[in-house]
Amino acid sequence: VNVDREQLKRVVVNLVDNAAEAMQNSLVRQLHVSTAASGDMVELVVADTGCGISAEEKEKLFLPYFSTKGRGTGLGLAIVSHILTEHNAHVRVEDNFPAGARFVVEIPAIAATEAENKPAEVQA
Repeated sequence: VNVDREQLKRVVVNLVDNAAEAMQNSLVRQLHVSTAASGDMVELVVADTGCGISAEEKEKLFLPYFSTKGRGTGLGLAIVSHILTEHNAHVRVEDNFPAGARFVVEIPAIAATEAENKPAEVQA
């Protein structure tokens, strides 16, 4: 992938920190981080066995200043979304059965990025 390493690191750290916080009161605490190639995208998944996220919260999750924690600024996931948008990438949240949340980040693979940035060839 063609990304700013520090910015991608910030995305991963934010998602992992949120997952760890979501599991504070869980009896079973499992954090799963994985990557995989998926067509012309690279997929990064951060999944936890925490308290999960309601459908109502999912709609607001990436808005600035929205938080379910009662502390903090509510900017973490908004920043994640902004960083990914700047890299032509995106993030979505899903339920992680039987408990918790699963954040899926899709980033264009280098070949896909290069193809988009390559000028169109004109034949005479």
